[in-house]
Amino acid sequence: MVKFGVLIVRRVMCILYCWEEAFLDFLDRHNTKIQAVLHPLSMASLLSVIGFLLIYDMLYALPGLMDSQGLCYKLNCMWSIFMVYSIFSNLWVCFWTDTSVQALPAHRLRPPQEEAHLWHYCASCEIMVPPRAWHCRLCKVCSLKRDHHCTFTANCIGHFNQRYFLVFLFYGTLGSFQSLVYNFMFVWKSGAFIVADPFLIMSFGQPSRDPSMGWKVLTSMVLKVNLVAAMAAGGMFFSQVLMVYRNSTCFLMSDRTYDLGAMNNFRQVLGRRGFWTLLSAHLNSPLPHDGTEWQMTKHTDV
Repeated sequence: MVKFGVLIVRRVMCILYCWEEAFLDFLDRHNTKIQAVLHPLSMASLLSVIGFLLIYDMLYALPGLMDSQGLCYKLNCMWSIFMVYSIFSNLWVCFWTDTSVQALPAHRLRPPQEEAHLWHYCASCEIMVPPRAWHCRLCKVCSLKRDHHCTFTANCIGHFNQRYFLVFLFYGTLGSFQSLVYNFMFVWKSGAFIVADPFLIMSFGQPSRDPSMGWKVLTSMVLKVNLVAAMAAGGMFFSQVLMVYRNSTCFLMSDRTYDLGAMNNFRQVLGRRGFWTLLSAHLNSPLPHDGTEWQMTKHTDV
């Protein structure tokens, strides 16, 4: 019975490996086409969702909850606009920040003698790259402390731009949950909550006789879209915070080799000014190093 279980596991692993190889081969052959479709589609989806929720909240949800001429409404609108600005300004800087090994000065493209054993050879780029730098099949370069390839930024998230990606996710999560609160209160106040669930509709008899049912259905649909956006943003932000907290990366989330403690780990990403970087993507916050030399908390055989 045990041998049969081991055989099943090996067969499944073999199938997964074949799928992975087929997928990677597909990426190599259709790299340009994939990027030409995937990146614009991702950005268009992001712009559509954020823009729609901002306009909907400012023109419909908030005026239905408070006086549109009052100070509270104006402060909420100003705060919402600031969050949207922070989302796209960090996304923009993240897009233009080159985090590849080739962005290093020429004299840093060679390993110091005492750290030469930590560097590895990239067969695709045909160069030696520092620890934690890995090749991206879409970008076709090696990125310093490569975390993952982001379709929203159209490049890899790594040592030099992870700060902007983290702040982008922070404001994206904060804004989506704030909008979710607004929309939930608006749906509840307008009596549209019953159409948010088919079972509630059936239990209330014939709600279609309500002349405002069309508007109630629309507001409940917006609430659902908002909920999905909040869950997606929150999940990505939580996983990114966990990786920064551990000083790990997307493919080695449980790795604690470079864990220097929570505050030091966050400084590795946010720079010298730490959490002040939440105020603006244009705030200068130098990183502790250039991404080629990483302090380890434990020694491993290499």
